[in-house]
Amino acid sequence: MYQLSFEDIERSNSLALQPGRTAFIDECGNFGFDFEAKRTYEAGGPSLYYIVCAVVVKNENISALENEADKIRQNNGFQTGEMKSSLIGNNHRRRIKILTELLNLDFSLVILIADKQKFYRDSPLTNYKDSFIKFLHQKLYEEMYAAYPKLKIVEDEYGLSEFQSGYREYVCAHRPQLNLLNEYDFDYVNSKHSPIVQIADIVAGSVMQRLLDNNAPDVLKIFQSRIRGIVNFPSTYPPYFAGVGVDKSFDENIYALADHCATQYIDSHKDTDDEETRMRLLFLRHLLFVVRNINSNKYVSSGEIIKVLSDLSDRKVRRDYLYRKIIAPLRDAGVIIASCSHGYKIPTCIDDIYSYINQTNGIVGPMLNRVEKCRELILKQTDGDLDIFDDPALKKYKRYFGDY
Repeated sequence: MYQLSFEDIERSNSLALQPGRTAFIDECGNFGFDFEAKRTYEAGGPSLYYIVCAVVVKNENISALENEADKIRQNNGFQTGEMKSSLIGNNHRRRIKILTELLNLDFSLVILIADKQKFYRDSPLTNYKDSFIKFLHQKLYEEMYAAYPKLKIVEDEYGLSEFQSGYREYVCAHRPQLNLLNEYDFDYVNSKHSPIVQIADIVAGSVMQRLLDNNAPDVLKIFQSRIRGIVNFPSTYPPYFAGVGVDKSFDENIYALADHCATQYIDSHKDTDDEETRMRLLFLRHLLFVVRNINSNKYVSSGEIIKVLSDLSDRKVRRDYLYRKIIAPLRDAGVIIASCSHGYKIPTCIDDIYSYINQTNGIVGPMLNRVEKCRELILKQTDGDLDIFDDPALKKYKRYFGDY
């Protein structure tokens, strides 16, 4: 029998302070890798992608969100039926109108995008449906747990999909042992009566539509401020910026190194119970999401980062905390983060590195100049007998000022 430790109790108390949240899950796509069958997904053939979307809502906001989502359903021609992406089809104007209206509602998203065309041929994931579904369970669970360690998951009570039917069992079997207090719980709902599940359907279907048609609305950009986690599988990067019209300044070596440093830090700390470390992981995940899926040149502003972290931690994150407790320790750990007056990003070119160095030089340079003047004045006053850089802790600065 497992006995609760002080760490367990402390973690339980910390989780108890967080508001309850519920994730409503729906997906788009199916199993099957016979892409040469020439049957489209709509005609019963295998889909090229498998998308899973979780709409995460604070429990206190569920009723209001259901009412607002249902109004959008009624006002966009769905009559008495469900609000479904398949009913929108390739009517891009109608889709972007609905997405824009949904953007005004209060919820967050965790999304999994599996590109089935890039899976290794003859691997267990392509030959066995159970392996494929179980693997997606793992990927989605890890992303959801990283953002929301306390969560209730709602599934459709009728006609459970291949994905949802096993997700409950997977989470119960694989959640960390410290989760003995049922931070993750499950419930069932009829999707016909759940406007929030219908939001998940619209988002998942819109991601699929965009992947198949570049003229479709870019749902990831539209909901950028709402996405709290995204899983791209397989992780073949660089993604967003590897193609026609790619920025000529892109440096594959710099990006590969920066991406590796960030993902390595995430992988080595993903099981942490320390809140500050968890915040660093969320910060890195957000920067990686932006560079991989939105825009490789975009700097994420401090304001946007503070909003995301405050939402996930349920406390106001301040700018000094962002730098002292998140960014500075990450840089100390060897994670490469570019920064300038516009914000922060995962560097993708040498100019990103120069921007960071120049910003740092603008702060540190004047301070070092003042230190040098102080040193010179003391040397003159003491006829060279007292050099403040002779202190063991300061000797390294001698080389900086040209003394060897």
